[in-house]
Amino acid sequence: MARDVVDYERSLIGSILMQPGRMADAVTAGVDETWFTDDGMSLMWSALAGFWKRGAVDGITPVNVKADAERISANPKDHRDPQLLTGAALQAAIEGAGLGPLDATLDLLRSAAVERAAKNAAAETFQLFPQYHDAAEVVAQLRDRLDKILSGVFLHKKISPRAVFDEIMAEYQEAHKMRVAADGPRNLKWTPGIKMPWPRLTEMMNGLRPGLHIVAARPSVGKTAFAVNLMHFWCDQGVPVLFCSLDMPMREVMRRYIAERARVSARKAAFSPTAADLSAMSDAVAAMTAWPLSVVETRDVDELRTICMAERAANRLGVVVVDYLQLMHARALGREDAVEYARVSYVSDTLKRLANELHVPVVALAQLNRESTKQDAQGRMPGLADLRGSGAIEQDAFTVAILHRDQAVVERWRKGMDADLVKRLIPGTLENPNYGYNTDDLDPVWWVLCKAQNGPTGALPFVVRKKYFCWMLGDCDATPNKVETGFGATARTIIDNSPHFLKVHSDWRHDPIEDVLWEQLALIKAGDDVENLEDD
Repeated sequence: MARDVVDYERSLIGSILMQPGRMADAVTAGVDETWFTDDGMSLMWSALAGFWKRGAVDGITPVNVKADAERISANPKDHRDPQLLTGAALQAAIEGAGLGPLDATLDLLRSAAVERAAKNAAAETFQLFPQYHDAAEVVAQLRDRLDKILSGVFLHKKISPRAVFDEIMAEYQEAHKMRVAADGPRNLKWTPGIKMPWPRLTEMMNGLRPGLHIVAARPSVGKTAFAVNLMHFWCDQGVPVLFCSLDMPMREVMRRYIAERARVSARKAAFSPTAADLSAMSDAVAAMTAWPLSVVETRDVDELRTICMAERAANRLGVVVVDYLQLMHARALGREDAVEYARVSYVSDTLKRLANELHVPVVALAQLNRESTKQDAQGRMPGLADLRGSGAIEQDAFTVAILHRDQAVVERWRKGMDADLVKRLIPGTLENPNYGYNTDDLDPVWWVLCKAQNGPTGALPFVVRKKYFCWMLGDCDATPNKVETGFGATARTIIDNSPHFLKVHSDWRHDPIEDVLWEQLALIKAGDDVENLEDD
């Protein structure tokens, strides 16, 4: 057993030497010198802790750590032998870095440290027997020592129910003050979670709460564009966002940001931008440069977790967005990473723990399986069972929303059956010719909330302006048409959802296109969108 513990000690030190960002995990776990039985590893930990305290984690290298450890051991009060810090010891640590997942390593070392401390406390306490006639007093002393050991080592894992209750009641009191109290501000738009870009969406989700939130769809429906709209709104509101982009090169993601903000299509920007387009794009870039947005490109979910912990500690983390979940890997799994079910399950669980530990919302985009396409052709809306990779996604998620293109409405648009919509939306204006578009440039997409731990499920219609990666909320309160087809035994009634996509709601962007849509009777202004908040 002792040899195994030393191996894990080397694994911990080696993991940090190879990936200094993992220092945050170790510090959060409460690692200190007492966790190590090997003096060489203990010295190197003392040196690593020094880098952390100085805020110089980027300077962690084997050479620097060895030099700092030798300086520490040169102190006459330090009992550890500097001769233990040889190149062989460093090599052993680095070679042991892949011994096991870091979380498992920390748990094993924590348990071993507690066991050693408890045995030492018991041995030292029972030596007091000759000095006391009352055995109960000795046992009481031992219990006190064990309580201190456990409270110290497991402090980071202990949660005070009273503190949680106080936080919950403070939230309820704030809700009362905002919506009910006679002397309160009466802010009916207040929400306990982070606001979403569209009030109806905020109301349905009760705000974006800490936890794992899945947004899933088949390719080309617009998952990334939807995420871009979310991040645009949050950054405009001053909410710090960390975006982990895996689905496409960063340059392509940034093109979507520019197109959505400047209302210049990526194709036009690449081939024939006008002077006005260049000005609009320059203004958009200037505005977005000031956003509280951090972008990372890492496929290792454990590395992402470490980055998020550091950002949270620096108060630079409000929401995490991952594009997309099934592309993430987990080096900690080793060969099991090649098995999709094991990999996706580990990634999903890690993202959930990240959200819960840091108390932030994590929005992870996800793919649906191919079977959902076949079922869509049969008229069935995709559901939770269509999430690709692992059932753990559904299990771990706080909410699951699916983006679904309404193909029946697309077909009606292509056949010109919605003449009113075509007549209304084709014209642009002479002053703003870029705003002219037709149904070929629109997608009718449903946002379907399939799972919500804190509330009801439901669906909202969105009109997606594909050229500009822009999502606008459709007419939620419209009444679908009933279309009768066939005769006799073949007669059936088809629900036509086109009315939901004949109008769009104004939103926080106040896009100039809204003036055009208002003239064409295709806009629902914010004042017309009254939130009906009824008592449960």
